[in-house]
Amino acid sequence: MITDVRIYVIVGAFMITCIALMVFNFVIIRRSQGRNEPSSRRVKKWRTLLHKHIVLNAGKESDSISHEKYLLRKLPNTENFVVYYLVLQEIQNEYPEEYKAYTEDKYVTFQKLSLKYAQKTGIARAFFADFICNFPRIAGDTPEQLVNILITYIDDSSIHCRTNVLRALCSIGHVQGVINTIQVINEKSLFMHNKLLTNELLNFRGNRDELAEHLWRECYQWNVDTNVSVVQYITAFSNAYVKSFMPTLQDSSVNPEIRIAIIRYYARYRFDPARTVLIKFIDNPTDINLSIVSASALALYPSQDTFATLRRSLSSANWHVRFNSASTLARLGGKVYLADILSTETDRYAKDIVTYTLKQLEEQEQKQENN
Repeated sequence: MITDVRIYVIVGAFMITCIALMVFNFVIIRRSQGRNEPSSRRVKKWRTLLHKHIVLNAGKESDSISHEKYLLRKLPNTENFVVYYLVLQEIQNEYPEEYKAYTEDKYVTFQKLSLKYAQKTGIARAFFADFICNFPRIAGDTPEQLVNILITYIDDSSIHCRTNVLRALCSIGHVQGVINTIQVINEKSLFMHNKLLTNELLNFRGNRDELAEHLWRECYQWNVDTNVSVVQYITAFSNAYVKSFMPTLQDSSVNPEIRIAIIRYYARYRFDPARTVLIKFIDNPTDINLSIVSASALALYPSQDTFATLRRSLSSANWHVRFNSASTLARLGGKVYLADILSTETDRYAKDIVTYTLKQLEEQEQKQENN
C-alpha cells in the first residue's frame, strides 16, 4: 500500500513538473517573439512621434529639448532603438531635407547615448556602431568625443563589433579615428582579415589621400595583414607612392606578403625603376612567390630586358612562373610571338607551357566568338 502511494506521488510530481515546463516554454517563446518582432503598436507610436518632431515641429527649441530627454530615456533600451532606427530610415527616404537637419541637430544626443551603449554587450555595441555607419551625419563636424567612445567598443569585442566600429569611423571620415582603431586592433592582436580591412578602408568618406599618408607612416608598427591592407588600399586609387614603396620592395627583411602587395601596385602604376627589381626577382629568386607575381607585373614594362627575362623563365622549375611568363609574353607579343618561340624552343618545360598557353588563348577566342 505504501509502495502504491509513493508511486502515485512520484507520477504526480513528474506530471506537475512537465506541465510547469510546458508553461515556462510557452511564456519564453511568447516573450521571444515579442522581442524579435517589433510590435505594430510600437512602430506606429515611434512613427507618429518622429513625424511630429522632424516634419511638423522642425526647429522648435522647446520641442527639441523634450524630445532629447525622451530619446535619452527610451533609446538605451535596444528594442526601442531598433524600432527608432527603422522609422528613421523611412523618414530619411520620405523627407531627406528634414531628416538631414534632424540628424545634424541630434549629435550631442547620440554622443550621450554612445556612452550608455559602451556599458552594454558586444551585440548592442555592434548595433549602435551600425547605426552610425548608416547615419554618419549624426557625427557632426567635430565628432572627437564620439570617435573616442566608439574606439572603446573594440575592447573584448567580436569581429562583428570591431568591423562595425571601423565602418562607422570610415563613414564619418575621421582619419585619426581610423588610425587609432587599427592601432588598438594590432595592439590587442585582434583578428581582422586583410581583405575585410581593405574593404572597410575603401569605404572611407573623408580625405583618402590624407588617410593613405597616415596609414603608410604608421603601418611599420602593425602586423603583416594590416600592412598588406594598407598597400591594397593605396593601390586602389593613388599613384603617388611609386617612389615611397620602392625601399620596402627591395628590403629582403620585409615579409614577402607585403612585398607581393607592392609588386601588384607596380603592376598597376608604371614606374620604370621597378622593372629592374622585378627582373631581379625572377632571375635570382629568393622567394618563389615574388617571382610568380613579378612575371605577371612585367606586362606593364615592355623592353628587351623584359622579353629576355620572360623567355628564360619559361624554363623555370616552377609551373606558375612558367605560366605567368608565357601569359605575359602573350600580352606583350601576341600569339604570333608565342608561335615563334614554339618553333625554335628546345627546352621541354618551355615548349609545354607555350603550347598550353596557346591552347588557352584559342579556347578563349572561341568562347568570345560563340558569345
